[in-house]
Parts: sequence; C-alpha cells; structure tokens
Amino acid sequence: MGATAVRGCAAAIPRASMSHIAKKARGGGGRAAIARPHSTANEDAVVVDDDKDPKRVKTSADTPDNVPFKRYHGAKLMMEDSVFAELELAEAAQKVGGVRVRQHVNPLKASLQSQAPVPAWNDVYASTARPLVVDIGCGGGRFDLMMAKKYPETNFLGVDIRAPLVERGNKWGEYAGVVDNLHFAECNATVSMGKWLKSYAEDCGSKVETVAIQFPDPHFKKRHHKRRVVQPALVRALAEGLTPGARVFLQSDVKDVSEDMRDKFEKFGAHHFDLDASLHDTSSVDAELLKANAKSAVDAAAAAFEDDEKARLRREKAEKEGYPGRRKDAEKPDGEDAKDKAKEAPTPAAPEADEEGDGWRSAWAAAGDREGWLDENPLGVPTEREVQTTSTNGRCYRVMLVRNTTAV
Repeated sequence: MGATAVRGCAAAIPRASMSHIAKKARGGGGRAAIARPHSTANEDAVVVDDDKDPKRVKTSADTPDNVPFKRYHGAKLMMEDSVFAELELAEAAQKVGGVRVRQHVNPLKASLQSQAPVPAWNDVYASTARPLVVDIGCGGGRFDLMMAKKYPETNFLGVDIRAPLVERGNKWGEYAGVVDNLHFAECNATVSMGKWLKSYAEDCGSKVETVAIQFPDPHFKKRHHKRRVVQPALVRALAEGLTPGARVFLQSDVKDVSEDMRDKFEKFGAHHFDLDASLHDTSSVDAELLKANAKSAVDAAAAAFEDDEKARLRREKAEKEGYPGRRKDAEKPDGEDAKDKAKEAPTPAAPEADEEGDGWRSAWAAAGDREGWLDENPLGVPTEREVQTTSTNGRCYRVMLVRNTTAV
C-alpha cells in the first residue's frame, strides 16, 4: 500500500479509534508501558513466574531480547546479576510497592520555596561523629543504599524533591538493614541545602565530605533552564556549607547538562572551587584564564546574590498580598506546564555562561581528560541511571571539584 493510501486510511479513522489503537499497541493500558528516559517513576521489581521455583529472582537472561531496555530497567536493577543485587530488594520492593511520581517537578513553584526543616541528625543517624556524603536528587536511592552498605563509617543523606521516592528509600533501607548511617529526606536543594550543610557541621561537629549531583532533571527547553538544580544560589550554598577539601561530584549522560553544571560552578564559584587535580589532568588548563575566571566569579556571584534577594523580597510581598497575579480574571499561560507556570514564584533568570556576548570561556573545560570529563566514576558505585546509560553504550560526563581555602 502506498504512503498516500496509508495517510488516507489514517485520516478516515476517528480520533477515538486512533486513541484505542494506540492503547492496544502499548499493551492495552492508558499510559505508555515504557518509562521515559529520565524517569525513575516505574522502577518496580518483577519476580519470575516459575512453577518450579516461584521465588526465583530474575536475571538478565529472563528479559526478552525484543523488548526495549527501558521497559525492564526497574526489574533489571533487582536481578541476581545486577550491581545492586546484594541489597536484596526484590522481595522488599514487592512489600513496599511501586511508586508513581511526576517525571518533571518544577522547583520554582511557590510551595517549594520555603526552607525545609533540618533533619534531626541524632535521630536519623546512629553516630553524628561520622563524615557526611549528600546525594542531591537521589531518585531511586539504590546508589545511597549501596554506598551506605559499602562505607559504614560514613553517613549518607539522599535528598529528593519528590516525597514518595524519599519514603520508599527509607523503607528500602529498613528492609536492606542499612539504617544506622543512611537517611532519605525531602527538600528543594536549591532553597534548603545551605542551612542543612551548616547544621551538620556546626551542630554535629562533623564535616560534610562530598556532595554529589548526578543525572539531574535536564529540563531541555531553554525557557526551563532556570529550573535546573545547579543555579548560582546552590553554588553559593555549597561554598558556604563546605569546608576546604570537601568535594562536589557532578555527572550526567547529557553533555549539555554536565557543561551547564560545570560552567555554573566555574562562573559563580571559581574563587571557591577547583578541579580535583588528583583526578583531572590540569596541566593543560590556561592558568591566566583560570585566574581571570576566579576574579570575575566574585562579581558574578555578588550580582547573582543581589538578584536572588530581590526575587525573595518580591516573592514574600506577593505571598503577603495573596499572589494577586493568580486571580481568576488574570491572564493564564497557554500550552505545556501551564499549571506549574501559574504557580511559579518570582525568580531571577540565571545568566547563561556563553550566551551574553561577554566573552566568558571555561578554563576547566581544557583539562586533559577527554574534554575535561572523567571516564570513570571515582565514587565506585553507580546510580540507576548510570547503569542504564553504560549498559546501552552511552557516555557519562563527570567532573570532580574540590572546595579550596578561599573564605566566603
């Protein structure tokens, strides 16, 4: 049948019928059976229906070759040959149940702009004398579970903006027997992380050793870049909350996202952070450019802080006045994310590193490791997204930074 005939047939089918056909093609459900690339919402364990051994946990050999990888991603993470197998979460996942959460959460919503309460450190950890590792955007939480099990003398905090993932992570920790040095907590990291880091250092008399930001929501659309987790405010919070020698690990399988995170830290924090020379080959970094970027970062950070303060005052004023811009007769945004846009609190738009015509260039990008990226994960434990990426021959773009001795 010719292409013209096919289009003619499609045009003749009513929309409702086309919808029905689409559902049938997906297996009968109203939602697509395959999870979206950056979603951690459908990571439910699956146990093989085996008459001989009904409790046998799946291995990768049980996955049909003709089924897309993403559909079985959650089940693969529970299998006996998975890197997370020693957590033995297959049975726990069945008891706890799966979670469905929004793939994209708008961190600029007014409801997410309040400072989250600091965790009661002495209640959530057996000992607060241990150093702390923070995983911002922990998603499924298997990385944190594995790290806590592998390094019992270190406390781990998995942070996510989505409460269901936080609740499930803590339940999984109980089933896996990893509770003394692991806790999951809900917060908007850009708003709350600074106070949390200071609290752990000051109230517990301990240090925050590492902050990891791995595979954050990419927010691909340019107008949504202001929703990305790494913003000048977070760079400032980490600079204030980390002591010299503490590290910040960044990675994504989207090069643009990794570049954006690295550039934000360099443009607004080059005076407080350096590339970790023990991991990156910094011999090819332009020393003069690096010095110039560190100097300009002082002014850029100050300007960003001033913008943030203005936005905070506007937000507080709007809240006090009952958000008059949300009246029923007010103009409503059209198209995608209309609801989130209507609830979005006033916020400054962070300047793009190379799009203002100011001639700014990254010095860190010239590090001698394949365009400045690390080939190996220096933490030694992968995230769920990292497993998916590497198993499909994808590449991860990694950077390790270290807090220097320059005071805030």
